[in-house]
Amino acid sequence: MKNIFIIISILYSAIAFGQQEALFTQYYVNDMAINPAISGSKTYNPLTLQTRQQWLGFEGAPLTTNISYHGALNTRSAMGGYLMIDRAFPSLQANLHLNYAYHIPLNYDNVNLSFGLGAKIMYHNLDFNKGDLPPGVDNAFSTSSYDKTLGDASSGTYLYARDFYFGFAISNLFQSSFNTPIEGSVNGNDEFRNYYGIGAYRFLIMNNDWHLEPSFLIRKMQYQKSVSDLTTRIFYLEKNWAGLTYRTNGTTVFSIGFAANNMHISYSYDHAFAGEIMPHTFGTHELVISYRIQTLVNQRHIGFWEY
Repeated sequence: MKNIFIIISILYSAIAFGQQEALFTQYYVNDMAINPAISGSKTYNPLTLQTRQQWLGFEGAPLTTNISYHGALNTRSAMGGYLMIDRAFPSLQANLHLNYAYHIPLNYDNVNLSFGLGAKIMYHNLDFNKGDLPPGVDNAFSTSSYDKTLGDASSGTYLYARDFYFGFAISNLFQSSFNTPIEGSVNGNDEFRNYYGIGAYRFLIMNNDWHLEPSFLIRKMQYQKSVSDLTTRIFYLEKNWAGLTYRTNGTTVFSIGFAANNMHISYSYDHAFAGEIMPHTFGTHELVISYRIQTLVNQRHIGFWEY
């Protein structure tokens, strides 16, 4: 019964232009995966592993994993990339994304502006067993497995300093098609453009041992309403933090993180207070392990946050 509910949710999302790109709650930890212009903006090279288990309690619920790395090549140029695998029965999507960013110092002590471009290869797989399909004939689905590999691109801008950042990015610029449109359907099977806006500001409080950081992520897919994450994190000695997030679709998030030498570990728990799936799930869990690699090039560069 739970698998049937998952299938219905996926099919309904597809019909209603549901979310095509996997997103993470802790956008502030792995922000390069949202905006290619963020590549190389830190004072270190972050190697990040991020995994997200949605809808705990459902067999076959979405499980998403992302491994990313980026860093400066010199004082202006930077590169980065990530591999992301998103598994949600009966579908599988894998993305390999490579980024290039160019940074321009507006103020040699404080403020930089960067521009980024990204190229990605996407793999889609949809595999239904005959027993999983409802009775009757549906032109959109069959019992055979469907595979498709395609490419697309992204772009972004990023304004940042030691105490703030603001960025805007667009993914799926070419809106590549991953399947032939169904006869009689008003919708094409395209990768629709996704728009992202992010921002944050850091306030020093209590003898500079404590910091307060409000931030936001606004995401909008073409033909859909935007969804926003409004987050506030409080830091202690720039290494340990706790945060709360409100998502405008009715979700509340608690998160916590701590650092040990060059490694940082963080965890978040999402609980939905709205939607049909809410009574049937125990929430969503997300774990991030990040390791910062120091290089001489990065140490000459400014960064928004010291880890």
